Amino acid sequence: MERGTLKTAQLQMLVAIAEQGTLMAAADALNVSQPAVTKSIKELEARLGVQLLERSGAGVRLTRYGEALLRRARTVVTEIARAERELEEMKSGVERTLSIGVSLLASSMTMDDALRAFRRRLPDVRLNVYECLPAQIIDGLRDGSFDLCVAFVADSDVTAEYRVVPLAESAQVLAVPSGDPLARETKLARLTKARWLYNYTRDSLPAFWRELCGDGATLAMPLQVNVCTSQRLYTQLADEPGTVSVWPAFLLQEQIKLGRMQRLATDARTPRLTLGLMYRRELVLGASLEYFVECLRNASATSENANADNR
Repeated sequence: MERGTLKTAQLQMLVAIAEQGTLMAAADALNVSQPAVTKSIKELEARLGVQLLERSGAGVRLTRYGEALLRRARTVVTEIARAERELEEMKSGVERTLSIGVSLLASSMTMDDALRAFRRRLPDVRLNVYECLPAQIIDGLRDGSFDLCVAFVADSDVTAEYRVVPLAESAQVLAVPSGDPLARETKLARLTKARWLYNYTRDSLPAFWRELCGDGATLAMPLQVNVCTSQRLYTQLADEPGTVSVWPAFLLQEQIKLGRMQRLATDARTPRLTLGLMYRRELVLGASLEYFVECLRNASATSENANADNR
């Protein structure tokens, strides 16, 4: 095979077929005729000397050669779309505006350093940053209010409709006020009668409890569970005697240093949280968004290294 024989349009058709499942659907998505798609793929197969598609009554599926080419084709198609978007931004002469949603918990780590680095590099980009609740994060992504969001995501959260790029990870741990008699309890079952304080949404509480109990556990959820998503108020409510509170490990460490809280050593399996970037799967990141992602990654790595040194 001669070099340089692959055409962008053919790669776009291969990607469309893989995403749509049939030649007709791919043709509709690309706004071309089905015979044009068929002809293009046959020419591509002839150039490569391998079969890319297997046809059946139910549609088409990629062969192992087709799957191998698809991985590269997706990268090419994505880069072309990104380049076209950047050129359109340049031609329009309109300042780029980025709208970023940040969960209340995520705003407590790495965001300030990332924002400062971004502003130094791209001062002309208008940046809108909104601190909001988890439900508002999802709504904003769905309706396009946010270009991307930064939030902590639990394993039990449903994120299939979004891309989640992990930045950092933190365990969720249990704590009580320093010197509280509850600190002597090591069995989760004995803590269910206490007052609990939870820092996420009430809808996510059942899944969190199941994960905390572990596989096959049948412990009833505590009768008194208060939910608070305000970090300032959470710290104050967690300080009340007889309260078991749930914390990301990095936040609890600050309270332990202040002598206000102590970690519970129980038989519970502590779930983990992932700090991640979330955006719609169809979104093509432009240059400014890509740089914002880079700033967040750098800030997260710096924060992780600092936390490791402190430990």
